[in-house]
Order: sequence, then structure tokens, then C-alpha cells
Amino acid sequence: MKSLILVALAIHAISAVDWIPGRGAQVAFVEVEAEHANHNGQLIGNDRHYGQLSSEASQRRAVTLNAGGQYVEFTMPIEANSVVVRYSIPDTGSGKDHEIRDADIDLYVGGAKLKPLTFTSKYSHWYGSYPFNNNPGSGNAHHFYDSVRTLLDKTYPKGTKVKLQVSDTGKSPTFTIDLADFELIGAPIAQPSGSLSVTDAAYGADPTGKTDSSKAFQKAVDDGATQKKTVYIPQGTYMIYEHVIVDGVTLTGAGPWYSVLGGRHPTDRSKTCGVYGKYVEQGGSKNVHLSNFAIIGDIRERVDEIQTNGIGGALTDTVIDNLWLQHVKVGAWLDGKMDNLVIKNCRIEDTTADGVNFHKGVTNSIVQNTFLRNTGDDGLAMWAEQYPNVNNKFINNTMGIPVLANNIAIYGGKDIEVSDNLVYDTISNGGGIHIANRYPGVQGPTGVLGHHKVYRNTMLRAGNADYNWNFGIGSIWFSGQNEEIKNATIEVKDCDIIDASYSAIMYIEGKTNGVTFDNLSINGTGTFALQLQAGGENVIKHCIIRENCK
Repeated sequence: MKSLILVALAIHAISAVDWIPGRGAQVAFVEVEAEHANHNGQLIGNDRHYGQLSSEASQRRAVTLNAGGQYVEFTMPIEANSVVVRYSIPDTGSGKDHEIRDADIDLYVGGAKLKPLTFTSKYSHWYGSYPFNNNPGSGNAHHFYDSVRTLLDKTYPKGTKVKLQVSDTGKSPTFTIDLADFELIGAPIAQPSGSLSVTDAAYGADPTGKTDSSKAFQKAVDDGATQKKTVYIPQGTYMIYEHVIVDGVTLTGAGPWYSVLGGRHPTDRSKTCGVYGKYVEQGGSKNVHLSNFAIIGDIRERVDEIQTNGIGGALTDTVIDNLWLQHVKVGAWLDGKMDNLVIKNCRIEDTTADGVNFHKGVTNSIVQNTFLRNTGDDGLAMWAEQYPNVNNKFINNTMGIPVLANNIAIYGGKDIEVSDNLVYDTISNGGGIHIANRYPGVQGPTGVLGHHKVYRNTMLRAGNADYNWNFGIGSIWFSGQNEEIKNATIEVKDCDIIDASYSAIMYIEGKTNGVTFDNLSINGTGTFALQLQAGGENVIKHCIIRENCK
């Protein structure tokens, strides 16, 4: 039986939605949408149908340039010396690695022509069914976008014009520009006093990226742990073919724009750059601090059986701060049992799978003030397979445009908090926030238990079509697929659902009980405010529904 208690629910009709401060990550960059810039290209959108170029664009709109002389011209919203551009160019038609499309687009800043930006199809365009492939003949084209970053030649004042202009279409018939991020990057962080450097003569890491520095990094962090000294990564680009295993050590760089780790073995593609704790079977790692560097990998596909993640292993009593993780399979996939991990102030983009996943027995851990965009699966996830996840938090994060699945997903676990996050533009087979007894091993002691707090989140254009079910997913949705959710108190309080693609709230696949919606604001849906495809005992009170809700 479906049971829903409605208390003090009001329906209003208004057109304006005010921005809600205090939610999402506080970031140093300012984002400008291409459709809001000056341009002479073709505006695409507003489309939320899976497999369309505009449906994967931020705010579901972008600008396509398809002739020489066409441009998008941004105005710098702040003083800046860097830019990140999110873009799409077409695949080659074969999709094979040796037939990657690379194409330059001219970059003008303040009227002067700088070094062009190179766009590539290397990390985009997937086909077929999960876990997808690079063969256009498989159909189901998706995952269209990638991003590129560059430091400018100097700092430019607010109001400077930044133009991306096509000189010719010989290398690519079209260039689609989604957005640009502008940021003022500070000077490189100096080497801490008394620390070791990976480029010291004893280690010999190569900051030019011409030779493999795996052994140099490993010896440096091993010595750092033994000598109880910080290990520093000077400015440079380092090619690393193996995981760097860290335990009881601090590894820090000159900043994520200056100290860049990357690389992938040319013949054994399972070997790739990553910083890992020891696995539990090896004793796990603890007391690790990672900060102020980037891992920009070369992962172009999803193979779940191999470890091609940016951060991995078991990391107890660990802090990960100010890392940039891009072009890896998962930004950070943590396998417990492990306790007291903090991930904060990070940027995770363009992954082939999740952004972050707390997997099996992760406890007392948090992701906070982290920005994620264009992940290949759930943006932020907790999966309590085999062992319970307990007392974990996702707080003040921004997660946008996951190509597959949910912005935030909680698969089982006890006493979990998801608060003050901004999630937006879900693409397919997921919603903004998902709480469920789903996925292998999530039931009984690992299921949804205890007190779950879902406070002060904003879900913007969240939820989308599930091409397996052939119907839409709610902005926030619950599932008791493995077993009924019946031993938890789930509070959804002071949240805002804005312009939901389908329903605002959805129940499916078995009963979910114990949910209370309090002071929820629903401002526009594609279908329904409530989509009840499963039963349960739940309460809605003091909620407001506005515009286009059934």
C-alpha cells in the first residue's frame, strides 16, 4: 500500500527563482556560459533528450561554430590569468584511438592572438551499451564534451575580451563551445623548509615529462615516510607509469596548475598514473596528506576490472586537499575498511566513471567544498558493499553534468549526511540525489539504516530519462530494490528542486519508509511533483510547489 501524509503543502505560481547562497562549493573561478557571450555561431538547445549535443551542455545550451571567422567572445568577469574551456568536436567516424581528431581554435585575449587551444576527440564520444566503446557502429552516441585549460601570458583585468575563433574547418567541421571558467592563479607554492623534493639528485624525477618518473616518486615518498619529512613536487609535468603507493607521508606540490602528474604505459594500458594507499589486504595506509598538485591522466575508456583511478586504495586518517583530477577513470575510488578520510577543495572533471566513491566500509569520512563536472558515472557516491559505510558526509559540493547515473548516490549505509550541495544537469539513468538499497551487497547490515540527513541542497534541472526503463527519473529518488528500506529515518529538509526534467520526487523498486520532507520547495517539473511507483510510510510537510507540477 502506498501511504503518503501531506501536511501544509502549498501550490504557488511564480516565474522567478532566486539564487540560493551558501550551497555548493566555494571556488576561485567564475564560469561564463557561451550562450551568454557575444557570438556569431549557432545557438543549440534547449534539449534534454539523451544523445543530443545540447542535452549534455551546461544549462542545456551551447554555441556551435561551423565556418571560418565564427567565434564566441567572452568578457572576463574577474581579473584572470587562466581559462578552462568546455567544448565538443565531432568524432572521426571510426572512433579508433589511432584516428583521433585534434583541431586548433584561435585564442585572442584583449585583441591579441595567443597560442591556440587544441581541442581533441580523444576523451569523448562513446557508443553502445555499458560500459561503452569507441565504435560508432554500435550506436547510442553520447559523452560528447571534454575540457582544456591554459595559463595565459599574463594577468588581464576584469572586462577583457577573450575570443575563441575558428580560422578554418579543415581539421574539424564544427567546434561547439559550452562555457569558459576564468580564474586568477597565484604564484607557485614554494618548497616547504626541510622537505625532500622528487627532483633531488637522490630521486631524479623528470619535470619535463620525457621519461618515466615512477621509481623516483616511489623512492621519494618512501624516504619521506621513513624520515618523517614532507615530499615536494616542484613545478613541472611528470610522466608516471605506475601507482605511487603512499603511507604515513605528506606529498605536496606547487599548485594544481604547476605540479602535474600524468602518463600511461605505452604498451600495458592497465599501468597508469595514480596515487594509492595500500589495500586493506596489505594493511591499508594511514596518516597521508596529499595537496596542491594535479593528476591529468590519459584514460579514454572504462574498464572496471583495472585500477586506472586518480586516487585509490585504503586511506585512514588522511587529508586530500586542493587536487585537480582529470582524464582518469574515477577521481577517487576508496576501498575500505578505512576511517576518517577528508577530501576537500578539489576539482574533478572529465572522468570515465565516478567522481568519488566511498566503497565498502568507509566510515567517518567527508567530501567537502569540491567541484565535479562531466563524470562518466555517479558524481559522488557511497556504496556499502560487503561492509557498512557509517557516518559519512557530502557537504558543500557542486556536481554537474554526470554523463551517466546520479549527481549524488547513497547505496546503503548508516547515519549519512548530504547537505548544502548544488547538483545540476543530470544526463541519463539517474537523478540529482539517490538513496537506495540497490547494487550488489546492499541489504541487511549494509543497507540504508540510522539517520540520514539531506539538508539544504539545490537540485537544478536534475533527473532525466532512463533508456532502460523508458521513463524519467526524479530529481530525488528512492529505491528498495534489494530489500525494503524500513529501519532508517531520512530527513529531506530545506531543499530546493528547480526545473526538474521529469518528477521532483520518485519512489520505485520496493518500499521506502521513514522519509520526511520538510520545507521542500519544488519550482517546476517536466511531469509530476510526486511519482509513486512503490509504497511506503512517509511524510511531506510545509512544502511549496510552483509551476508546471502535476
